[in-house]
Amino acid sequence: MDLDPNALALFEQGYAKIVEGLRALGYSVDDENFADTGKRAAKGFHELVHDQKQVRAQIDQMLTKTFPAKYTEMVISKHNIAFGVCPHHLLPVVYNISAAYLPTKKVLGLSKLSRLIRLVARAPRLQEDLTHELSAILHEQLDSQGSAVYVEGLHMCMAARGVGAHEARLVTSAVRGVFLELATREEFIKLVVSPIHSVL
Repeated sequence: MDLDPNALALFEQGYAKIVEGLRALGYSVDDENFADTGKRAAKGFHELVHDQKQVRAQIDQMLTKTFPAKYTEMVISKHNIAFGVCPHHLLPVVYNISAAYLPTKKVLGLSKLSRLIRLVARAPRLQEDLTHELSAILHEQLDSQGSAVYVEGLHMCMAARGVGAHEARLVTSAVRGVFLELATREEFIKLVVSPIHSVL
């Protein structure tokens, strides 16, 4: 993902102010450890928040590269670790995302499904909205029989500040199409909450 130079410049200005805020709190920000901190922090933040036009273009391109479906059972990519930020505090969120769909005529390559999940996550959005957006893409844009998404989020705004709930996870799910049927939904949930057993 290309970094937008205009956005990056604005982020750098913002983080330079944050560094000055640290000075006001009594920290010696002239220390060599703070040299270029604003620039590094701005780049790091930009890596968590991608340009929406680029994201849309990459998603559309990804969804044109499919294979004919010879398999009409549930396709699941589980336990994908992805990163984003919450729109309320602009603090990082670590997601554990599982997604599934039932193909009709086409399937995505496995790496593309995981990439799609990570791509959509890198934005300042509510976890609930992320969950529904992924489900909608897999159902509507992939023309599937249905889709389901299950997300567990570790939110730094809760874990590192406020209530300090570092063990708490926000859980959201969204279903479309055939996954609205209770039995199909339950099968999906059962499969994605079970632990992965290492092959090593």
